[in-house]
Parts: sequence; C-alpha cells; structure tokens
Amino acid sequence: MVAVAAAMCFSACTSKVEEGLDFSKASADEVVTALAEKVQSGDATAVQTALETVQTQLSKLMEGADATKIAEYAEKIKTFVEENAETLKGFNIDVTPLTSVIEKVQALPTDAADAAQNAAEETVESAQETVEGAVNDAVDAAQGAVNDAVEAGKKAANDAVEAGKKAANDAAEAGKAAVEEGKAKTNDAIQSAADKIKL
Repeated sequence: MVAVAAAMCFSACTSKVEEGLDFSKASADEVVTALAEKVQSGDATAVQTALETVQTQLSKLMEGADATKIAEYAEKIKTFVEENAETLKGFNIDVTPLTSVIEKVQALPTDAADAAQNAAEETVESAQETVEGAVNDAVDAAQGAVNDAVEAGKKAANDAVEAGKKAANDAAEAGKAAVEEGKAKTNDAIQSAADKIKL
C-alpha cells in the first residue's frame, strides 16, 4: 500500500511539475517554481529534461515574436540558472545552450523597442512635414491675399487719381470757356459803348 501511495504521489507530482513547465498554461514564476522542484528532487536527468523543455519553449516564443511575454520568461529563467549555477554544475549539466537562447531572447525587446522608437520618430517626422506643409500653404495663401489686396488698392488709388485729374481738367476747361465768354461779352459791351459815343 505504501509503495502504491508513493507511486501515485510521484506520478501526481510529476504531472504537476510538467504542467508547470508549460508556457501556455504557467506563468514565468510558475515555470521557475517547477524548475526549482526538479532541482530539489536531486534527479539530474529530470533537471536536464526540464531545462531542455524550457529552452525549446523559449525558442518557440521567439518565432512568435511575443517580445513582452518572452522577455519575462527569459529574465526569470536566467535568474534561476544564475542562482543555481553551482547546483547545476554538480549535476554535470551544461546550461550553455539555454543561456545562449536566453541571450537571443533578451535582444528581442531591444529590437522591438528600437522598432517602436523608429516608428514613433517616423510618425513625428511625417506629422511635422504635414504641419509645415499646411503652414507654408497658409502663408502662401495669406501672402497671395495681401498681394491681391495691395494690387487692388493700387488700382483703386490710380483710378481715383485719374478721376481727379479728369475732373480738374474738366473744371479748368470750363473755367477757360467762362473766361473767354466773359472777355467776349466785355469786348462787345465796350464796343457798343464806343459806338454810342461816336454817335
């Protein structure tokens, strides 16, 4: 009975640990907890298998390019490996393949941030160009309106000057005619008076 119970417990515990290593079901903290349980078991083969499982899942996450999720898992697993480095060496486990994947993973968030930064810069630059274009168009339109107003003002002033000149000329001509007419009438009156004196 004791042997059966132990076997059942071992099977249940193993099942629980394996589920804890499943990135699709377990959080980064739960994965690290599952790894710790493997290490505490003292089974080098189980630890090796668990680390290989983690490595494979990290690689798959890289293919999906879920930078935020993968960065969290990579950071937690890296810390675990560093904190348990001596124990893993005691199991004669080479963690180089896993750390290599972790290093590649940790480069992904930087790439994503750079891409986001570049996209943001391009958006800002595009917006600036649009605003500058709109401002330049507005300035050109305003300048055109000012030029049109100046030309219209000049034309109105010239028209007024020409009208004034014409009115002055008309008045001068009318004045000259009046003077000539006055002279003629005066001469006629003088001549008429002279003729009367002769009589």
